[in-house]
Amino acid sequence: MDNKPDDFSSEAAIVGSQRDWRNFLLLALVGLPALMGVLLVVYGFLVWFSQLLVFGPPS
Repeated sequence: MDNKPDDFSSEAAIVGSQRDWRNFLLLALVGLPALMGVLLVVYGFLVWFSQLLVFGPPS
């Protein structure tokens, strides 16, 4: 029998592993810092808006 399916599956596993690493690095280096920045901006806006309407300026 020919071992072509085994060769193909091992190559597909390597390509899939490389794709997993690329996705992980993209998420870790771009996605999460961007998300944290957005959350920080939203938190700052909520604090500012609550001081404007409810609590008043800090004393």
